[in-house]
Amino acid sequence: MQEISPNRFAGIIETNAALITGMRSIPRRLSFFVAATLVSKREVAIMYFGRTSEFLMVTSERMVIPVGRYTLGQLLCGLYKRGDRWAYELDSSHLMCTVDGREASLFDTIAPGAEICMSSRKSIFEA
Repeated sequence: MQEISPNRFAGIIETNAALITGMRSIPRRLSFFVAATLVSKREVAIMYFGRTSEFLMVTSERMVIPVGRYTLGQLLCGLYKRGDRWAYELDSSHLMCTVDGREASLFDTIAPGAEICMSSRKSIFEA
């Protein structure tokens, strides 16, 4: 067995520091990669928060959207068709939606690769 001296691996330690410094941009690159994948598959990412997530028992999903103009209202219609629980929780009177971090209305268009967040104005504890 060879004895390992700290001097022998000094360059590796410096390289590790460089790698760690270089890794700061990886989340940004991965985010770009995920968005590019969603666009190529004509998908949107939907994330559910708070009461909406608890009530629907889902935190996120991906959905393929059709070619052409597609609005948030059309997306919600598709989700309403899933049944009673979905129709009740996605009632527009207490639903809050954002598309790519901006507040959105029913007539706002959704592009492939968009990130849609849905939450409720109601508390988790309300019936």
